[in-house]
Amino acid sequence: MKTTLKLNEIIAEWISECDILPATKQDYERKIALWFRWLAGQDIDTRAPERSHVLEYKQQLQAAGKSVYTVNSLVTILKLFYGFCDRRGYYDNIAAGIKSSKRHTEYSKLPLTAEQAFELLESIDTKTVVGRRDRLMISLMLFNGLRTCEVERINIGDISTREGEPILYIQRKGRTDKNEIVVLHANTVEWLEEYIADRDFAEDDPLFISHKRRCDNRLVRQTIGRIVKQRLLRIDISNPKISAHSLRHTFGALMVEQGVDIETIKDMMGHSDTKTTRIYIEMAQQRRLLHNSPSREVGNLILKKK
Repeated sequence: MKTTLKLNEIIAEWISECDILPATKQDYERKIALWFRWLAGQDIDTRAPERSHVLEYKQQLQAAGKSVYTVNSLVTILKLFYGFCDRRGYYDNIAAGIKSSKRHTEYSKLPLTAEQAFELLESIDTKTVVGRRDRLMISLMLFNGLRTCEVERINIGDISTREGEPILYIQRKGRTDKNEIVVLHANTVEWLEEYIADRDFAEDDPLFISHKRRCDNRLVRQTIGRIVKQRLLRIDISNPKISAHSLRHTFGALMVEQGVDIETIKDMMGHSDTKTTRIYIEMAQQRRLLHNSPSREVGNLILKKK
């Protein structure tokens, strides 16, 4: 480093300059800490890494089986940090020009079929409050395509009506306000009433809580993801490509199968660009090709089979 500032002071200065949400700042801090921890573990001077070290770090992440998304995310953080250092004259941007890993055209998480989604909901024992909670939570992800972070942020007071329709105000990923609404399915409304019937609550109380003895904390997205995984395992779904995010993909993929236009799907999913929405069209196309592949007809033609 070409400065006497300590690394933690440089990182704090960099983070303070970033125009990002507090949660994103924490994510940046965590990811840059991983880099410096890796350098120290390799006995490399944390104040004087070289470009070759960035490449080695990337290669080790890939060798460890990290996803393309994770590798690109961690390398991007280095580009941002050392770009800042370069602008301030603290250090050269040793990550400039490092290429991102190539993404596979197949999306990292797969959707459920409508039959699997039905089986998932039906498998939940709703005699317990935890079961009623999980059924409601999973229905919001399947019927409205909510992300785990959006489910985490729901307060009881976010549920309302508009023009006679039951609605939920949601805070989208990367947003600071709850200024978007989703219309709730009649079953979701019924399951909501069953879930909160025995609870004493205020409007700003979280909707989904732990229900552990002497603990009613808000469920965080990591816990929500773990709960969904456990529920999937109970119906014998253990595919690593199927997770809590798959429920959101199920919503998007089923809209495509029902012929919903791409602009409506974009709005329903909370996407800013239809380029992102096109993944659901690709998913539907993959499923059509899986069950109705022209290769069978071509093979039969060549083999003169009727």
